[in-house]
Amino acid sequence: MSEVRSEVALAVGDGRDVRLTGLLDALGVPRSSWYRRAVPEGQKKPPGPAPKPIPDDVVRWVVQMAMNNPWYGYKRIAVMCRRAGRRVKNRQAYQVMKQYGLLHRPVCRKAALHQAAKLFELLPNGPNELWQMDVTYVHIPGFGWRYAITVIDYYSRYLLACHLTWSYSAAHAERALSLAQQEAERLCGPPAKRPFLVTDNGPTFVARRFGAFLKDAFTHVRIAYRTPTQLGLLERFHRTLKDEELYWRLYDSPEHCRACLAEFRDRYNRVRPHWALVPEEGGDPVTPKDVYVGGVRTRIPKWQGWARAAKAKLDALMAEAA
Repeated sequence: MSEVRSEVALAVGDGRDVRLTGLLDALGVPRSSWYRRAVPEGQKKPPGPAPKPIPDDVVRWVVQMAMNNPWYGYKRIAVMCRRAGRRVKNRQAYQVMKQYGLLHRPVCRKAALHQAAKLFELLPNGPNELWQMDVTYVHIPGFGWRYAITVIDYYSRYLLACHLTWSYSAAHAERALSLAQQEAERLCGPPAKRPFLVTDNGPTFVARRFGAFLKDAFTHVRIAYRTPTQLGLLERFHRTLKDEELYWRLYDSPEHCRACLAEFRDRYNRVRPHWALVPEEGGDPVTPKDVYVGGVRTRIPKWQGWARAAKAKLDALMAEAA
């Protein structure tokens, strides 16, 4: 670049009628490179005035407005602040919302954080405090698709029910949950308190009939929309079910499939060590039955981290907005 600048200086010094842009094009030098200011060594950006810090009151106004109106982007939030008598620029609203993770997304961030924090409060300290329930597909050649409705104990990973059915309706979900209740009472007796039941927002789980069935026995909690990680334990179990059972067999009939699922359920609960079930005192992992029935205490699993992080973030945002 220094050689190019010398040639340009000579051309201009000779008094030739030369346009700078034409000369740069003839020399094959990008115009942006010519006009770019030299950057001192070790400095990433061209020198210039440092951005002015955003006043604390502006930060507080933007965070409060964004938390109260999580559906809107930064421009609308800035306008709403100005309509409320607060002097907030669009640029300031963008910087604050980006810093605090409040930029608009298709999913309501505040609702998702509140839901995650709520689930964090539900994390169990023992069996039969929190169950998860979901459904997965099973293909049987010659018979088409069936549904496997599963219920699992969150703390011990014990598979309480794996009910194969032809319909994913509220009635069949009630049947699967009844089987889970029978298994829990057979092994542990009547529950000391109402378990929490966590599901997604599928049509079966939002049906009035299903809600009426749960009313006297469970406290129903549905995850936030478009956040499958909040049901991640059961989703991960379905992968195990497919890898170790469904993808290994060709079923002759629904009855054959039902018998194979019962065999898998016994193997999963009683024989198969679960990598996440490590005793507090250390050693090899144990089976779900060892924890659910045998009373083995396990270490706090890493999969609770997402809920802790969400709760901590929500607490920080609410403290900033206070």
